[in-house]
Amino acid sequence: MGLDRDKGAISGTLRTTSFSEESAQEIVNKRLAPLSDIPDDVYKNNIQISELNALNACLAIIKYKQLRGFYVDDNTYYHTLFNIDGLNCVGENGKD
Repeated sequence: MGLDRDKGAISGTLRTTSFSEESAQEIVNKRLAPLSDIPDDVYKNNIQISELNALNACLAIIKYKQLRGFYVDDNTYYHTLFNIDGLNCVGENGKD
């Protein structure tokens, strides 16, 4: 989760990125997910954002269940972003 508090209210993005052993290095090279903590991230200061924690976990579980065949997965998305301010969800499928 990457959260900001620039204008008083919290904004930001939830991210779910999945990759297999075969695609791991390629996805890491795209720098879609930070490999270290973001300095001054609101999440580090206010961990009591339970609904965002729960939603981020649900997005990850849904993707996991798609990969395991429980849910239909009619696309190859491996990187999903959920923007809090507009309730938007976008994904990247690697088909550049």
